[in-house]
Amino acid sequence: MGFALGFVEVIIVLLVVGGIAAAFRGRRGGGSSMGASTPQVAAGVTLNCPSCGKETEASRQVCSHCHIEL
Repeated sequence: MGFALGFVEVIIVLLVVGGIAAAFRGRRGGGSSMGASTPQVAAGVTLNCPSCGKETEASRQVCSHCHIEL
């Protein structure tokens, strides 16, 4: 009574392990740069808050006036 994996089973195991590794890498913020981190903004760049419409620094995560997440 042995346990042998066929070609299809090996591929499935590799896909599952790779998916789990990718999920943990995404949580830490390492690896891929696809939406995982906030882009760097040059100093002095501003934007208008979508909530209150007032100008605030683009590097901020929340509006400096209404404190809503940007």
